[in-house]
Amino acid sequence: MKFAKNQFVHALTVILAGYLAANSLFAQEPSKDKQIEVRGEVENTTENENFKKNPTSFQKEIKLEASQNRYSSLPEILEREAGVRIRQYGGLGSYSTLSIRGTNPNQTRVYWNGIPLNNSQGGEINLADLPFDNLDKIEIYKSSTPAGFSGSSIGGSINLVSKAKITKPATRVTLQGGSFRTVKSTVTHMDSFSNGSYFIQALGEKSDQNFSYFNNKGTLLYNTYDDSIDRRRNAQYEKGGFTGNLNLELGKTTLAIFNDYLYRRQGLPGPGNRQTESVERKFTKLSTAVSTNTKEFLFNNINLESKAFYNHSKDDLYDPKSEFTSGQPDSETKINQYGAQITPTVYLLDYYQVLRFSANAEQEFFTRLRKTPDHQTESKEPSKRRDYQSFQFQDEIRLFKNRFFLVPQIRWDSYQDRFGKDLTSIRNQINDPLVDQFEAKKKFTNPSLGAKWILEQKENREWGIQGNISKEFRIPSFLELFGERGTIVGNASLKPEMSRNGDIGLYLKARLFSEWKIDSEIAYFRKRIYDMILFLPNSQFTLRPENVDSAYIRGVETSNTIIWSKGWKFNLQYTFQDAKNTSEAPSLNGKYLPLRSRSQGSFLVSYFKNWGEIGLEYLYIGANFRDRTNEYFGYLPARQIYNCYVTWIPYKDPETNREFLITFEVRNILNKQVEDFVGYPLPGRSLYLTGSYRF
Repeated sequence: MKFAKNQFVHALTVILAGYLAANSLFAQEPSKDKQIEVRGEVENTTENENFKKNPTSFQKEIKLEASQNRYSSLPEILEREAGVRIRQYGGLGSYSTLSIRGTNPNQTRVYWNGIPLNNSQGGEINLADLPFDNLDKIEIYKSSTPAGFSGSSIGGSINLVSKAKITKPATRVTLQGGSFRTVKSTVTHMDSFSNGSYFIQALGEKSDQNFSYFNNKGTLLYNTYDDSIDRRRNAQYEKGGFTGNLNLELGKTTLAIFNDYLYRRQGLPGPGNRQTESVERKFTKLSTAVSTNTKEFLFNNINLESKAFYNHSKDDLYDPKSEFTSGQPDSETKINQYGAQITPTVYLLDYYQVLRFSANAEQEFFTRLRKTPDHQTESKEPSKRRDYQSFQFQDEIRLFKNRFFLVPQIRWDSYQDRFGKDLTSIRNQINDPLVDQFEAKKKFTNPSLGAKWILEQKENREWGIQGNISKEFRIPSFLELFGERGTIVGNASLKPEMSRNGDIGLYLKARLFSEWKIDSEIAYFRKRIYDMILFLPNSQFTLRPENVDSAYIRGVETSNTIIWSKGWKFNLQYTFQDAKNTSEAPSLNGKYLPLRSRSQGSFLVSYFKNWGEIGLEYLYIGANFRDRTNEYFGYLPARQIYNCYVTWIPYKDPETNREFLITFEVRNILNKQVEDFVGYPLPGRSLYLTGSYRF
């Protein structure tokens, strides 16, 4: 995975050549009376169909149209949002997780066009394995997920929405390059026809990620004489992907077909004081979904939505020198997920109600092959299977001329997990039925109630108060239920983690003097989490999960966007939270939950005109601890990161939809040396250049 030395230089040359070609081919200057607006990346709207299904929830929509102007990634977009915490094991392409309002990453649900992506083996999602460049927007649900989304979520959820319905035909070619020999190219084409539209995209990306970092050699405070500035090794990655989406209008029915393929090959560098040389991972993912939306199904007041999906992923780990593990270090993992859902909506507007029903069925299969250092199959682990069914009912009650909303909701979930018998284990060959369990069944109910009161509603202004209470669960993962050979002893009798959630707050959407647009909200939230699963020592070499942990999380978050039509935009996000462990264990009770800072915020100010945009961004993450017991050596000081960017549009023709732009950006201007996890440094100062031509 070594890159040619001139590859990065070649990419920049192509970008500059494209600029010169654009100037020569399109010598027309943009007229001064045409205003070219560079839209911001964050914009709330009430037109979102999913948001209408849960009008009382605190939810956020991030439109990604402007993200193609900069070198962006999914973790970087999400970390700017109030209440959202991103944790990374390195720079671009590294393992990254998401949590909302102080919860654990495996307590947050992730969807792609309403399709669940969380796997049952570990529960949490690696953001680096998800699509991004082909997305139209990201939906964040902090209170509870809307009707039609399967599964329970203690920590909220996000939904990645692909580009589907196209209004203007366009082709865009984008070339990007930057620090650490990073190169990326995307080609996108979208068009419409008589009764539909389509979207296709191909992308390729490479990076060495060989940034410099401070290496304390694992002897923090005890010995500072061996400290040095080293360079990250074996952190390189390459990625390729293809997306094809089709949208059809068939009478009263809208049919959407989504298909996304992703291939990633990356090195796994290990901790900074013990870097690896040859550990490698190959990841392949294919997602396909078909959805329908029928207006006036059978009756004028019934709307019917349905979807069916298939997810397949294959993960190969190569560790020929046993740098990560011993014994049988290599492995091949496959996950197959199937599902179908139907969601009818009945509009009883004469009775001031909207009824929503949803029925869902899913299956997941997990298999793993243990392999030798030369990647030959040595053994096959017992297969795991999960069957899941749910039924959901929601009643949206509208009172006082649609000024007051009351939304009771209930969902019944049923899980059945099966774990194949391990014939290679002497213990399982004997199989004491009182000890060895190979099947687990769980059923629970998730009730919730939301209310929204619009205190004032005018043409240019709306503000009100809203709140929600809910009871949510997290089903144990395969790893917790059935263990991991040699390291974790399974516990099939585990109870689901349970939380009681609540939030309340104010929102404001206004246009003042026809020049100022304000979108603001502030909310207080609280979570009490019970039966949290904690891995406890079972012997000298093994761990066993038990329901012995609990937590209390409360805080305040605010999100504010102000746009002045004269060319200024301000975006302020801030979260203050107090996340404490309430476990009965004396060593944990009263301690701060790891990696939860009390304060976190971001601020963006940008100036935009017809020639482009200039922006300055500030990110703040407060101090936190990286371990449950809040040891001094796990203390992580607060960090402040500054970024800036300049976008120049030398040519744009609104009539033909042609545009050429160049963006230069600097991240981590002050070159802060920080890390989220012990031994996994984040990049310092980095530079990126983007050239994009749309025709």
